[in-house]
Amino acid sequence: MGFPRFKTEHRSGRGGCSVRFTTGAIRLDGRRHVVLPVLGRIKTCEPAVKLARRLADGTARIASATVRQQADRWHVSFTVHTERPPATPARHDAVIGVDLGITTLAVYFDGSPPVPNPRHLNSAARKLRRLSRTVSRRQGPDRRTGR
Repeated sequence: MGFPRFKTEHRSGRGGCSVRFTTGAIRLDGRRHVVLPVLGRIKTCEPAVKLARRLADGTARIASATVRQQADRWHVSFTVHTERPPATPARHDAVIGVDLGITTLAVYFDGSPPVPNPRHLNSAARKLRRLSRTVSRRQGPDRRTGR
């Protein structure tokens, strides 16, 4: 025997509750439907507007679709290859000086206003004082000791 364990997808004997489509026949039909090779046209719960827009622009391509059953519902997920513009590199000639301190968290050399210290210790101490007063006013279940 042993400790009871919940049935999972792998131990329940229902294995094979997911299927993966990797052919190029996967496409979106409008904003609310997906066309898969064997299953045909399926309505989606959420609109796939962003994916449809990227597919129309040519900046994305659907590589595969995985359909799986989870909690008595069927879900489809896409693997999408997207093209992103290259990130702009930081300027190498830009230099900034920052002084880190205790009373103020950071002071910049260019004259911009300093970043104040967030004072986490003071706010935590204030919260601890308030909570300890609340606990001290409470009466416990034991009438003799009050605990």
